[in-house]
Amino acid sequence: MGNRLISGILQRADLNAFNLASIVETRDVGTVLQRLAEQRINIEFVNQTPRKNGYSDVILCVDKKDVQSTHALLEEIKTTICAREVSPLGGVGILSLFPHREHAVISGMIMQTLSDAHIPLFAMASSLSAISCVIQEEQILEALSLLSRKFGLS
Repeated sequence: MGNRLISGILQRADLNAFNLASIVETRDVGTVLQRLAEQRINIEFVNQTPRKNGYSDVILCVDKKDVQSTHALLEEIKTTICAREVSPLGGVGILSLFPHREHAVISGMIMQTLSDAHIPLFAMASSLSAISCVIQEEQILEALSLLSRKFGLS
C-alpha cells in the first residue's frame, strides 16, 4: 500500500441516470424507491440534494435494461410525489474509489482531475468505504485512466 491514498477503483457502466427535480418531501423519495423495488428495478446510485426552499433534487441511476420501465414509472408517479420534472440524463457510468483515509482530500483531487479534463460530474457521494462519481458513459474510460494515474494505480 505504501503512500497510496486509494486501494483501487471500481467501474460500473451500462447505466442511465434520471433527475427528479423539486421533490417536496423526503418520504416521496422513499415512495419512488419503494415503487421501483416493487417493479424489481435495482437502484445503482441515488443522491438526494436538499435545497433552501424546502425542495430536493434526486439523481438516481438504473441499469440500461430498466430505462423504459423506470421512466414510465417515474412519469406515472410524478404528480403523486410532487416532482416538478423527471429528466432522463442519458447514459452514465459510476467510478467508485476506495480510500484509505483523507476523504476530503481525495474528493477534492477527484473533482479537480475531472474538471481539468472537462469531464462533467453529475453526482458524487461518499460512504465509509467508497467515493462514487457519476459521469457520462462516453467519458468513463478517460476518467478511469486519469484517476488511475492521479492516484498511482497505473
